Amino acid sequence: MSASAAAVREMSHLGAALAVPLLEYGLSVYHLNTELLRELRPDVVLTCMQTAHGAMLEGQLMDAALHAVLGYAPRVVHCEAQDLDGVWADEQAVADALDAGEAGRQLVEGQRRQLGVAAEAARGRGSLRVACIQWPQPLMACGAWVPQLVQMTGSQDVCGAVDHAEVLTPEQLEAARPDVVVFALCGLTLEQSARAAAAAARRLGDAWRRLPASLEALVELLHPEAQPFGHEGKLWRWLPAASSA
Repeated sequence: MSASAAAVREMSHLGAALAVPLLEYGLSVYHLNTELLRELRPDVVLTCMQTAHGAMLEGQLMDAALHAVLGYAPRVVHCEAQDLDGVWADEQAVADALDAGEAGRQLVEGQRRQLGVAAEAARGRGSLRVACIQWPQPLMACGAWVPQLVQMTGSQDVCGAVDHAEVLTPEQLEAARPDVVVFALCGLTLEQSARAAAAAARRLGDAWRRLPASLEALVELLHPEAQPFGHEGKLWRWLPAASSA
């Protein structure tokens, strides 16, 4: 995938004086070292543009800014997957840009097979309500392909959406009634994730404690012959039977 010639023509007025700050700060959440970029003289540039709005415009700006800063047009692949099909399309686009198209096809086919094997292993093993969290504060549910992965296990992602990452309040997380909360924190190691998840659980406080109490109350209500948990009269009570006319 080469840089968009149309975008470069349309933005030919974009000089290095404007392109440098645009690349360094305007098109990324991180600071980009444009001097090092010039020294490296890349043949291929990969970008991550996981946004629902303005991705095409941002891609054109990136292409034009790279051309202005480098003095030539590298091959640019804008990775913008929002679901599994998008992941595989991005992988193939990267492989094609590196003149390794066949290796890309083999990679995608292998991943599809691996996912199929894992999904088959989970088949018929019951369904759980799952909340996947990608950031602890503020709480942010995993989006993109994560709900699809949960679905492939036979369970339901009760907070995530394929097209965006949802910001949640503790009350919204509680109302979703998850059986399992998975902290899949973006960019953190397992040890860092464990510490962040523990801190999030402490902040959630009563919301976490109310979750099991809600189930206990339902058990008491629906199955009064089962173990009493002491919530009758506190979290629930019977209403007087309606008199028949």
